[in-house]
Amino acid sequence: MLPEMRAGSRHWARTDLNVGGVATVPAMGDMNPWRRLRALGDWTLHWHDPLADARMGVTRYAARQISLRADLTWEQRRCTILHECLHAEHGPVLAGHYDRHENAVRRETARLMLPDVRAIGEAMAWARDNDEAAYELNVDAGVLRDRLRWLHPAERHYLTRRLEEI
Repeated sequence: MLPEMRAGSRHWARTDLNVGGVATVPAMGDMNPWRRLRALGDWTLHWHDPLADARMGVTRYAARQISLRADLTWEQRRCTILHECLHAEHGPVLAGHYDRHENAVRRETARLMLPDVRAIGEAMAWARDNDEAAYELNVDAGVLRDRLRWLHPAERHYLTRRLEEI
């Protein structure tokens, strides 16, 4: 079993610049979800056995704990910890609103992890499939899939043009 980690007090701030409907910063390498966890302060990180709980991540509000499945890849850990941090930041959800909230968190996770549509276009242009593109972008395939699902029309137009070039 991996040790528990306690979040610290540093705060991570996101800069958002939008040029022509296309997000341009922060760059791919600028998102550090572990800093976001540290900014939560008194939340703790636990690792759970995949046989006991198959979910990639769990947010336990009352205990102020985030738990990640111990067998996740590096990319899955980065994406899942951000996803669970967003749940922690947003707080508990009222009964009947979970699906809508989950989609909002998935969308926000994808946008934070993959803000630059140009980098997505370059990875997709040379990759054999979305799994390889996700690996190149340092995210899991689910986050890339979510980012593509919720593209802004200008971003969709850019990607369509870029991928027609190959």
